[in-house]
Amino acid sequence: MKSGLYFKKLIILVTAVSYFAASPAFSAKKKKDKDKSAASTAYSGADNVKLPSARRTYFYKIENDVVYGVENGSPQSLRKAMQALHHANGEYAENERTLIEIATQIMQLVWPSQKITWDPVQAPADNLYLGAIDSARNGIFDSSTGKSDFLSIILPALVILSPSVTQDSYDLCEQACKEALAYNSSSVLATYLLGITCSKKADYQSAGEYLKKAWETSDFSKEIAIAYAKVLIHYADYSGAEKILASFAQTSDVNDIDVLRLNAYVSFAKKDLPMAEQYVARVLQQTPNNLEFVLFRAKILIEKNDYIHAVSLLDMYAKQNDTSIDYLVLRAKVQLEWSKNTSTATQTVERALQLYPDNTEALMMAARISAETDAPVAGKYADELCAKILAAEPENSLAMRYALSGLIQRENWQAAYEIASKLTSMPNPSADIIKNYVDVCIKLRRKSEAFDFAKKMQMQFPNDDEILQAYVLAYCENGNRELVLKYLNSLIDSSSSKMKSYLYYRRSFLQLTEDAVLADLRSSLISNPRNSDALFRLYEVYYGKNDYRKAQYYLRQVVAIKPNDSSIRRLNEALTQLIK
Repeated sequence: MKSGLYFKKLIILVTAVSYFAASPAFSAKKKKDKDKSAASTAYSGADNVKLPSARRTYFYKIENDVVYGVENGSPQSLRKAMQALHHANGEYAENERTLIEIATQIMQLVWPSQKITWDPVQAPADNLYLGAIDSARNGIFDSSTGKSDFLSIILPALVILSPSVTQDSYDLCEQACKEALAYNSSSVLATYLLGITCSKKADYQSAGEYLKKAWETSDFSKEIAIAYAKVLIHYADYSGAEKILASFAQTSDVNDIDVLRLNAYVSFAKKDLPMAEQYVARVLQQTPNNLEFVLFRAKILIEKNDYIHAVSLLDMYAKQNDTSIDYLVLRAKVQLEWSKNTSTATQTVERALQLYPDNTEALMMAARISAETDAPVAGKYADELCAKILAAEPENSLAMRYALSGLIQRENWQAAYEIASKLTSMPNPSADIIKNYVDVCIKLRRKSEAFDFAKKMQMQFPNDDEILQAYVLAYCENGNRELVLKYLNSLIDSSSSKMKSYLYYRRSFLQLTEDAVLADLRSSLISNPRNSDALFRLYEVYYGKNDYRKAQYYLRQVVAIKPNDSSIRRLNEALTQLIK
């Protein structure tokens, strides 16, 4: 009985299914789904993007190519998606109006230089997607959208473009962008936002990789070009930045102020000061009160040693802002290089360090002043000031050079040897680094090492007098007195005046009588009256003989040659007191 009833129900069910499948409505729906799938496949092939299978989300009833076009998020992809979604009668479902508004907001927030080519629609009220965008505009990462689809994940990350975004949101934005890319790895929008996020986090390597991908996988975009060029400039890839900026020549944005700004920075970094000045002038023509570029122009003038005009610009800038770190560093540089007022320069850079204790340029300027004056700045010597820079940038060669000067001045020979060794291992070490390395090795009684290194460098650069001086010093410390004297005598007649002065000075250390020592030192000064080493040696000779007035005569000349050297000034002040 039960089996017969079951059999009758089964017959009724099969008959109903067969009837429904044969109905026109079912056939039409089946054909529509097939066409939708084919359209998605065609769109995917056109853009070389493999589209994921459709997900049952808020937008699942909208054609895949439209949804994925918005997810791609590039200006061209947004226009194409909106064109595909356009209804001639202007009637749209709620989810379609939401998607149109999302595309509109993305274009306005992410690509403000682009024109919106589709008609606006009335956005649905109290929509989670649009609420996330409103929050992003106000600097808030809104996670209330959940993670149901690509757009619910990526839209809160738009906050990274808000002027009021805080560092607390950086990690959230990075995570959201990476999760969105897991949904759609070809999204230009997510890749670009991730590049901007990494840039704000100072992860420039990752920023460069993501922005490069966004640049290469989309048509020309001013916003991507500017962001990518900035990262390339940070990496000192000026030729790469120039190629990106050159692409603006084909657009109406060639006179865009952001483009002009970046071209100015690239030209300045490449030491093309005339071109940098032209770009700066074009920026100031558009924005005469642009304080950043008023200061930039002053910086260029300082590099050109046009201090008079630079100072007038610094004074103009100071009326609006006298606490800017860039202003303070430039003011200290002018005071040091033009006014020769180390006391004022020290005060200025100390003020900069009070306001910006971790600023690299302020620390570098302070270290330079300390290295030149043999005196602390802000209570620290050059090597101590550079320690903070080198902790963050271990390969910063300029910081290492200032640190080496500070260590030599304080006679910390072992630490100086470690830095000097690192500097000399770099390609093409300068002559002063080679001389410092030889000096440090000799102080540590590593005389053979000093000689071997100096000989190698002298053979590599046979025409460099400064390197020859380093070799002469190392030879004097290692060689037999008679052989060294013979070598020095063989060089004197054919040498330049400056080199001849140095050779006489070194020979004075090998003489056996005071008269011979004095004769060599006088010959040294005849060849080069400004040889401070020879003058200081004469001071030492006469000081040792208690002839303090003659000693001060020579020491004062050293002070005149090295007015910033505080250790020399201290010796002169002590000698003045002794004579009294």
